Amino acid sequence: MRLRWVALLALAGLGAALATACAATQRDGATIVNSGSTNASGYAIDVWSDGSASVVLQNRLGVKAGASRAFSLDRRVAAAFFTDLKAARDGHATGVPCMKSASFGTRTTVTWHGWSSPDLSCPPGDALAAALKHDVDTIVAAAHLGPLLYRRGGFNGMPRRVPIEAGSPAPRATPT
Repeated sequence: MRLRWVALLALAGLGAALATACAATQRDGATIVNSGSTNASGYAIDVWSDGSASVVLQNRLGVKAGASRAFSLDRRVAAAFFTDLKAARDGHATGVPCMKSASFGTRTTVTWHGWSSPDLSCPPGDALAAALKHDVDTIVAAAHLGPLLYRRGGFNGMPRRVPIEAGSPAPRATPT
């Protein structure tokens, strides 16, 4: 009888250890969505707790415009993102409504486990939203979207200026 109890306790301990190991290897995921605007493409970034991520451009209706591209984040960035995401959801993070241009206004939100963040393209309403906005800005920078977001071509086929990727050139002294 005593041997059965020892075997059952050992089996229960093994089951608990396996459950913990499985839980530790399970990935969590969230999606960052930027709506885009009349003049810029939107995007969707899927971020996983292990630091893997992918980005795809999309139009204002959320229709994908091309193939997704994988990239990776430092695990500390991913961990901070999911920690701040949980805190923002549990603490009911708020944003401040802001006016947006019809041509250039976008909306950026994070969706996680059925919860959506406030619009992170507007000023944060509290420290929870500010921390989440910082994480999202870091992830967007790691995705290297920059010049891909601006549409090429203007109205009626007229060429449009392409935004300069680097800063303006430094001023030069002119000989007198």
